[in-house]
Amino acid sequence: MEREKIYIPLMDPIMALPEREFPISKKDNLMKAFRHEKPVWMPILTHATQWVFPDSFKDMPPGGPHGTMYDPNLPASEQKTTADWFGVLYKSSGPADPPINVKGIFNEIGEWKEKMHFPDLEAIDWAADAKDFHRAPDLALATRLGSGIFERLHMCEGFEQCLVDIISEPEECKEFFDRVGQYKIDSFRHMHEVFKFDYIISHDDWATARAQFFSAQTFEETLLECTVKLADTVKKAGCAFMSHCCGKMEAWLPYFVNEIHADALEIQPINDIRGILDKWGGQITPSIHTDPYIMYDPDVKEEDIRAYARSIVDKYGAQTCDGSGAIVYLGGSIPALYYAFEDELFNYSYEKYANLK
Repeated sequence: MEREKIYIPLMDPIMALPEREFPISKKDNLMKAFRHEKPVWMPILTHATQWVFPDSFKDMPPGGPHGTMYDPNLPASEQKTTADWFGVLYKSSGPADPPINVKGIFNEIGEWKEKMHFPDLEAIDWAADAKDFHRAPDLALATRLGSGIFERLHMCEGFEQCLVDIISEPEECKEFFDRVGQYKIDSFRHMHEVFKFDYIISHDDWATARAQFFSAQTFEETLLECTVKLADTVKKAGCAFMSHCCGKMEAWLPYFVNEIHADALEIQPINDIRGILDKWGGQITPSIHTDPYIMYDPDVKEEDIRAYARSIVDKYGAQTCDGSGAIVYLGGSIPALYYAFEDELFNYSYEKYANLK
């Protein structure tokens, strides 16, 4: 089958967890990777995680960062919009599409103090979200902290204006970012008091598919301090900190490792994952996504998918570097391929990691 004819959804479908007796809990194995210790086998992050997105935290529209408001009975022009608690409007363009912002709340950074109103976090009944919540003891509990600090600016005023402002008005942008960062710190504290997360994922996309959006100097003058404060708060609360950054983000690695002290990275495979492990493997744990052109191809044979799973362990496993090796993001919708990959990844990595210390 030709590659362009393989159907790959925007977001991976949810597949039932495989049934297996594990030597330690999936949670404990994943948290070893966050601590840069040797796991017992190569962790699959989504298999080891119980997600919770508190309704009280309205940083994103209903449904959270991966929610959708799409109505299949309406044409695109008539799809409904919904707002976060700042008043930014969002709309979904397809049944599997996450909501995207379609209207901000101010036109340029100089207007933010007048037009951006932060919620009264102390007035919210955060404990209400836990009323019917049941924690899975063998899974790590995690959440995503909504939109990123930089992302919040372009949601409020548009992306082009955001890039203009961060270069032309760095002092005003820093004041904005510091205020948003403190709001995120306060939101995390409230949610963590209720749920006691094992780790959180903090989003902020700072790069295109080719390079970073702005210079290191601009980053240091505007975003670095508030991001460090957020990470410090999370880690001091006994919660691991995973940074999400789309695009070609390798220029930011010294900051992630030496300043932010992120425990793990949720990044795209356009980055040199092998190079990250070679240079930073003992200090930060990167993720590796399975290739959708393999996992969604119905012509791929079971023996090929098992060989592919072994190749990931051979290239990115804990036996190849200091630290934990990579954490896997497994995507797919073909059960025969999906579960064969999982089976081979577990058994092969368990064998390879058997004598690691």
